[in-house]
Amino acid sequence: MRAILINHLQYLRRQPFAVIGMIVLTFVFALALGQVNQGAPVEVPVYSTSLSETEQTELIKALNEKTKNTIFVAEEETVVKEMLQKATTDMGLQVERDSYKLYLTATTPNSTLIEAHVANVLQTESTLNAAAQRLETTTDELRGKVEDSSGLFAVSEKSFKENEFIYDASLQALFGFSLFFVIFTVTYTVSTILEQKRNGMWNRIILSPLTKVQLYMGHVSFSFLLGYAQLVLIYSFFHFVLGVELYGGYPLVLIVVIPFLFAIVSLGVLISALATNPRQLDAVIPLISVSMAMIGGAYWPLEIVQSEALLTLSKLIPMTYGMEMLKGATLLEWSWSQFLLPASVLFFMGVLFMGIGLNLMERKATV
Repeated sequence: MRAILINHLQYLRRQPFAVIGMIVLTFVFALALGQVNQGAPVEVPVYSTSLSETEQTELIKALNEKTKNTIFVAEEETVVKEMLQKATTDMGLQVERDSYKLYLTATTPNSTLIEAHVANVLQTESTLNAAAQRLETTTDELRGKVEDSSGLFAVSEKSFKENEFIYDASLQALFGFSLFFVIFTVTYTVSTILEQKRNGMWNRIILSPLTKVQLYMGHVSFSFLLGYAQLVLIYSFFHFVLGVELYGGYPLVLIVVIPFLFAIVSLGVLISALATNPRQLDAVIPLISVSMAMIGGAYWPLEIVQSEALLTLSKLIPMTYGMEMLKGATLLEWSWSQFLLPASVLFFMGVLFMGIGLNLMERKATV
């Protein structure tokens, strides 16, 4: 098996352009689409018919404290309604003492995040006002005491909505395109088995002291290690050099990609077994990769997909579970038990694809 690995490394040293191309494309698409999706901060006009100017100013200040990509600004009611009618703004916010209304001209992922932020801030302010009245103190004094005491305790914030849609444009682009392009790297590397069988190299290798298990393990292991090295390089560069926030999940990200890579390597074996010549591979691999990326949520989050048929089909795609586990390791802060189901599905897919693929290869070899 070591001889196979050395042979692959020597070939990679002579022809590294395909792997370098996949890495460069990942950087380009993740940077371009991640930055485009983030764009400039969203400006949300705010007005009130019952709050005083001072109260409205304090509330807008609280809304702007815990958000980076949204700016809340005070406007007159007539101005906000005119902006909404002319569609010069995507949303407008009306705040009152015990309620709020968010007016939308278009539904976007940002609108869901902004609404959750507004609800959280207003609930906090309402709780502080009620507590201040009971304690016969001012809201500012009570807020100061809460902030002073917050450093004494370890606080973990969790949403009561388990299915709440949490979206990060940078991570969506990074995870989606890294998994998409690593499919090409892995499957084309595994397909060298087909090339060796076509040119007669495989028959000569069989005559060597290596067993067939060692031969297959050498090819599969190199494909897996090459794909893993590609992902580690990409995630490390984006996290440590470009400063992409992984929410403390960097070590876990490097672990949860292993089941996905195993499934993709096995899929590469199955594709190589079904194809009869390299030209078929050149046509089938891009088709399968693009289809998996579209259905599995690499290009856009599955939470915005409305088709039940596509959502059902996505359950059969390894990309779906790879994206789920990466988001679970970062955005969603999953516990270890939550990774068991998607990891088990990926390992099952890997074993199934590998078993069928190797069986078909051996049948073709004996025919």
